[in-house]
Amino acid sequence: MQSDVTVTSPCNNHCIMNPATNYCDGCFRTIEEIIHWSVYSDEEKKQVLQKVERRKMSLKKENKN
Repeated sequence: MQSDVTVTSPCNNHCIMNPATNYCDGCFRTIEEIIHWSVYSDEEKKQVLQKVERRKMSLKKENKN
C-alpha cells in the first residue's frame, strides 16, 4: 500500500554551506542532497533525513568537547 504523504524537505531557509563540514548549517544536508532532493524517491528522502539526524547528533557531541 502506498501512502499519499510525501516526505517534507528539512530546509528551514537558513541556507549557508559550512566549509568545515560540507553541510548546510540550516538543514545539515550536503549540496548534492539539496540539489537532488526533488528527484529522490520517498525512500531516498527518508535515508537522507536519517543521515541528517546522525550528523546533527555527531556535531552536537563534537561541540560539547
